[in-house]
Amino acid sequence: METTTAAIRGRARLTMVGGSGVGEWPARVRVRTARIEDAAEVRAMHERCSPETRRLRYFTSAPRLPESALGRLLVPADGLSLVGVGPDGAIGALATLFHPAGERVGEVALMVEDGWQRHGLGTALLRSLAEHAAARGATGLRAHVLPWNRRMLALFERAGLAGRCGYEDGVVLVEAELPLGALSAGRCA
Repeated sequence: METTTAAIRGRARLTMVGGSGVGEWPARVRVRTARIEDAAEVRAMHERCSPETRRLRYFTSAPRLPESALGRLLVPADGLSLVGVGPDGAIGALATLFHPAGERVGEVALMVEDGWQRHGLGTALLRSLAEHAAARGATGLRAHVLPWNRRMLALFERAGLAGRCGYEDGVVLVEAELPLGALSAGRCA
């Protein structure tokens, strides 16, 4: 397990995502494993995000994350978090995989800062989480999404994750199977 975890974390540090240079999107974003030392930058990212972006991610628009939640997001006990870091060191994205040992399905959650959205970073992060989940032995992924969060619902399709959508407690439950090998275009059915 130690070797697999080290390999996963090493791959996350080396992943590069090219941006389009449009708007506030940095020309190059480095995706790496999140660390507890990222707390101040992730807190600042959350505060820069619009209330709607926070609501779509957490189902509340509270501008500040509780310290206890921040630690669990950055270094989940059962999973992995990735951050998107711009050339200036600013963090503009956080993607988390929760996957307790022995569970077949992992849960994913993503947040991309408003100015960094719509350039493919969320898609790249979800694909990376899918690879990490498969390496950890997961056979599927799920996400709880507000029904009006069309971008997150479409994200699974753009990432090539064929999935099913259903409702659970007033939110959309998206479920996709893994491993997928080469991720190809998928669609919620």
